[in-house]
Amino acid sequence: MNRLFLTNSTTRYLVKILLACCCAGLLTACATNKPAPTEIKDPFEKVNRAVYNFNSTIDRVALKPAATGYKKVVPVFVRRGVSNFFGNLADIPTAANSLLQGKFEQSFFDTTRVAVNTVLGVGGLFDVATSMDLERHSENFGQTLGVWGLPEGPYIVLPFFGSQTLRGTIGLFGDSRIEPLNSKRVPTSWRGKLITLNVINARTNALAASSILDSASLDPYVFVRDGYLAWSRKQVHDGTVKTRAPNDRAVNSGDELDELDELDELDELDELDELDLLDGLD
Repeated sequence: MNRLFLTNSTTRYLVKILLACCCAGLLTACATNKPAPTEIKDPFEKVNRAVYNFNSTIDRVALKPAATGYKKVVPVFVRRGVSNFFGNLADIPTAANSLLQGKFEQSFFDTTRVAVNTVLGVGGLFDVATSMDLERHSENFGQTLGVWGLPEGPYIVLPFFGSQTLRGTIGLFGDSRIEPLNSKRVPTSWRGKLITLNVINARTNALAASSILDSASLDPYVFVRDGYLAWSRKQVHDGTVKTRAPNDRAVNSGDELDELDELDELDELDELDELDLLDGLD
């Protein structure tokens, strides 16, 4: 489960992070050559399950109904514009973390993507950059710490934030310092409304994908945990990683994620069909 151009305060935070990167030089030198972890570390499973059930209850009684109503009321093209807007904001921390991970070319293109969509895409409401072959990436400070060599630590389920690792939880603090919506230039009265809109819009986009949990016969907690860890490791290592589930069954880290991607693609096709229908009515 956010990201305009860098403010002066954001720049200062980036400088601090870059200095920390330099201090961790010995750690980063061989970090990318380390093999990805394959085991599932969940020593707090009992507590994690309790928090998972709490989050599921909040989703069931509040978020999912709000997202369902939002989808029925708000036209497809408006929802797509909202997704593009927040996606453009998210590209800013992505560009910063790409730089911190040593992906200089990618960081340049990420920054160019933000500039193009902000200027030509009317503040990011239209995704012009993708049509110009400027691919969207997803990088966060938790991934950056992983590239630097910090172990992922145990699996943790946070209230409201959901699945994380200890490393990812630390990364949340780093990302919060460069989140555009956290800038002092954004009025406090607007910040809460924008965050709420982003959460509901994101939950709406995940309605189709979340249906797999509703119909799954397996343990949803285990499914979410293993899927998240596979995705997280794949992001850090820029490739597919093998994991082993608790029942000693080998699982391809991409299999479950591919199923979710397929559902997302189907949802996007449904939205396009709705647009075609609207065009026909016109």
